[in-house]
Amino acid sequence: MENSTAIVFSSTLFDPRANAKLSRTFQIREGIVSLVAHEIAHQWFGDSVTQSTWSDLWLSEGFATYFAALFIRHTDGERAFMDYMAKARQTYLGSAESIKKPLHDKETEDLMRLLNANSYQKGAWVLHMLRAELGDKQFFEGVKSYYETHKNETASSEDLRIALEKTSGKNLKPFFASWVYGAGHPKYTFTWTWNRRTRKIRLNLRQTQEHPAFENDVPIMITTGRGGQHVILKPTGKQTIRELRLNGAPTLVELDPENQILREIVDPD
Repeated sequence: MENSTAIVFSSTLFDPRANAKLSRTFQIREGIVSLVAHEIAHQWFGDSVTQSTWSDLWLSEGFATYFAALFIRHTDGERAFMDYMAKARQTYLGSAESIKKPLHDKETEDLMRLLNANSYQKGAWVLHMLRAELGDKQFFEGVKSYYETHKNETASSEDLRIALEKTSGKNLKPFFASWVYGAGHPKYTFTWTWNRRTRKIRLNLRQTQEHPAFENDVPIMITTGRGGQHVILKPTGKQTIRELRLNGAPTLVELDPENQILREIVDPD
């Protein structure tokens, strides 16, 4: 528990667990490392900067969850970080209740029920996506500005958006509308076709979720015999089609190859 300056842990924290994966750096259970990092992160996000309302709880739990991931990345490397984020994704996807509610949840009256996969795992993924969208420099400068502006005070989701917009110069209202104030996540169906005569590839991305379209950028990696080519799809609705000429026939086409989006990929009908 992240009491300011006095973190409390369960007496069973160090109890042995069969087949538990160990941290490469500390040679203790990874779960211990992530938990301790999570609670320490709360000293800044949750304690020093406290969410304005319970609806903004993700500003505490999402930050602590994601900063624990970043600590694991620093100590144990990129593979351990990606494994952590993959587990967070699966935890969120396995929580049907969370998927039906916005991250900024104004409807749940039982406050203990806000301690769910939305506030923790989806919150962490939203920060991960913002980092991918803005780049490390602008993202961390924005987080620093957000913290310094609201240190020893309260802050809202809008305060974070404003801080990130100031450092990046980007309009993040559409992103926040979908990912913070909207519910769910995109379910992508992705297909492509190659026209040998015109030497063009046709990319077809559909979103099949019940919720409105998510309009965040979607990276694609196209590999040909001459190397790889990065392409960014910019959805404006539930179907996005793009054609482009290539220098050779595609051998591999990957959607979100670096796992930067909280999404499901659904096989075409």
